[in-house]
Amino acid sequence: MEYTIEEVLSKVESELPSLSPTSAKVNQLANDINCAPSELTRVIKLDPVLSMKVMRLVNSSYIGTPNKVVSLEKAIIMLGMNTIKNLALSAAVLGQFARTHGKVEVFSIDEFWVHSLSVGVTAKGIAVHRGVDKRIVEDYFIAGLGHTMGLLVESFFYPEEIMEVVEMAPKMGIIAAEEYALCGLNHCVVGKALADKWGLPDTLSMVMEHHHNQEYDGTHKELVLTVALADIICKNNNLGLCLDKVSLPIEDVLLDTLGLDENIESEMMKSIKTEIDKSLEFLKI
Repeated sequence: MEYTIEEVLSKVESELPSLSPTSAKVNQLANDINCAPSELTRVIKLDPVLSMKVMRLVNSSYIGTPNKVVSLEKAIIMLGMNTIKNLALSAAVLGQFARTHGKVEVFSIDEFWVHSLSVGVTAKGIAVHRGVDKRIVEDYFIAGLGHTMGLLVESFFYPEEIMEVVEMAPKMGIIAAEEYALCGLNHCVVGKALADKWGLPDTLSMVMEHHHNQEYDGTHKELVLTVALADIICKNNNLGLCLDKVSLPIEDVLLDTLGLDENIESEMMKSIKTEIDKSLEFLKI
């Protein structure tokens, strides 16, 4: 059975309400170059859950701070505006999907998060390898973590249809194509609509929509293509959930755009395992 994007958004509206105002305000302040840490602290203090997450993150093995931090403002200064923005965003988005635990019967939700986390870690690793500005490498992690949220939405609301897609995988190969053929939409379209509905950053919206397009040439091109590459590397190496049933080649145009060569996959696989284990802390915060 096919379903429309309007039907999906209607279900999102009724069962997955809008993100918290705190998340939106933190995102606004963190993007303001004139924002002082004290101003961001005042906003975060109004949200006890987010405050706790900031303190847990700064004192976690993910960050590796040598001495315990007890001041919220000091934690914000140490983590940096961009990390705080991404923490608020990920906490808000992941919190909305907490209710799906145990309700997604189409595939293993744990395997889904392992894949999402692996793509995030790999995308960040590629960004570091390419010499991307250290102040924005966490954007690559968050983009990879959230790249396939559309599939989670589809599986939550339309389990029978997505189960049929999964069963057809051996015949058709690529899940995004299967979804279009059987449902009239795919998780890329749904992810884009979800991002726009929730007012997520344009970077996430573009990644959700175009992470299967190795020839993407639009806004935030390097970020989108890095996540696309990370997704392929993780699928080809069976890191978490992989519904595609064919090996996915990395196209020359993608490597050329990012200034990489064919050795990037083996290089990433040598280094990301430890980072994946460490980054599990991020999901627990």
